[in-house]
Amino acid sequence: MKNIFIALAVLLFGASTPTFAASNTLDGLEEFHIRGGLPNFFKKIGTGKEVRIAYIGGSITEARDGWRDLTFNWFRSQYPLTPFVQIDATIGGTGSDLGVFRMDKDVLSQQPDLVFVEFAVNDYGRTEQEIRKTMEGIVRKTWKQFPAADICFTYTIAQNVVETMQKGAYQHSAIAMERIAEHYQIPSIHMGVEVVRLLEAGKLIFTGNPEEHPGKVVFTQDRTHPLSLTGHPIYANSVIKFMQKMEGHAASKAHTLPLPVEKDNWELAQMIPLSEFQLSDGWEKLSSENELRQKFVKFMPDLFHANPPGASFTVKFKGSILGIYDVVGPKTGLIEVTADGQKPSEIFRFDQYCKSYRKSTFFVQDLSDGVHEVTFRATGKEFDKAEILKKKNITITDPADYAGWGLYLNSVLLVGELMK
Repeated sequence: MKNIFIALAVLLFGASTPTFAASNTLDGLEEFHIRGGLPNFFKKIGTGKEVRIAYIGGSITEARDGWRDLTFNWFRSQYPLTPFVQIDATIGGTGSDLGVFRMDKDVLSQQPDLVFVEFAVNDYGRTEQEIRKTMEGIVRKTWKQFPAADICFTYTIAQNVVETMQKGAYQHSAIAMERIAEHYQIPSIHMGVEVVRLLEAGKLIFTGNPEEHPGKVVFTQDRTHPLSLTGHPIYANSVIKFMQKMEGHAASKAHTLPLPVEKDNWELAQMIPLSEFQLSDGWEKLSSENELRQKFVKFMPDLFHANPPGASFTVKFKGSILGIYDVVGPKTGLIEVTADGQKPSEIFRFDQYCKSYRKSTFFVQDLSDGVHEVTFRATGKEFDKAEILKKKNITITDPADYAGWGLYLNSVLLVGELMK
């Protein structure tokens, strides 16, 4: 509750009056787009039955005591007679191109009543069409299984989009998502609008050290991730204001699916465990006692280690989208990809952020829509990891920590049909 009071204090600190009007324009700084609202969510709250709220997004939503926890605690405080359950499906550094594959297992299996979707920052490097395909897949997956579940898109910001918003426009990732939200009448909240308003009013420093700016709100220290005591409460209050605005709009309404915006959207995305494929020699399923498996067991219950050289597996499928869901880190190396008998390509599963292990994805490029056969192989080929880490000013002090060239895989990502 302490954080909630802090959040309200920040709101009272000087937040300007938001524009509540539901508008179809994408070139302004509307904070809310109401559209079809959240009728089923508020209807169920009124019954006193258990209400399940899912949050799927990147590190901004993953943050402990961030806007996710602040808003969830507000729901519990605002509606004390309703038992709430939080579904935390957040993974830092990932976008909707992984999120759409994770929906079935990480979100829909837990039967949500409301799904908050936050990928605007991590989707920023993708094209608008790519974003529309994956976000539309998330929507269509949800309503095919749970037509009564409500969805709310939420948009966060980083330093690189502040200038765009100051000129009165959403960043391109949010614009792409708004196209889907408008088509399906999904409400959306741009949580960065209030941040920019406070910045324009001279009451907020976007990136800085709080100790160097007394009397002002410092939003972030790293240009992206909000500070828990100052940045996240602004985001949370945008959501709370929207919920208060929508509270009276309660009804039982089954969401229907119109024709898609993108015909080749990713609603058929599936995450197939690696155990379902025929693996060559050289693969090892990590035991439950393995430290790396324990670290990632929440979203990766099984993790396979490929001992190079030569550990491989082959996927035959019909479609055009194929990838892997893996873990990259200090001891990972190169993966060789051979598609349809063509010249193999080598893909690094190690980068400048591999000081520690993290979940990651890789998609095979330039596949036409049709039948394909793709082989993945751990090469064991060595390369200069120290030179790559220099990009982030990381120095290898103990070479043994990086003495490995294998792969850690959980599953295959497929949009299409797996063929035997």
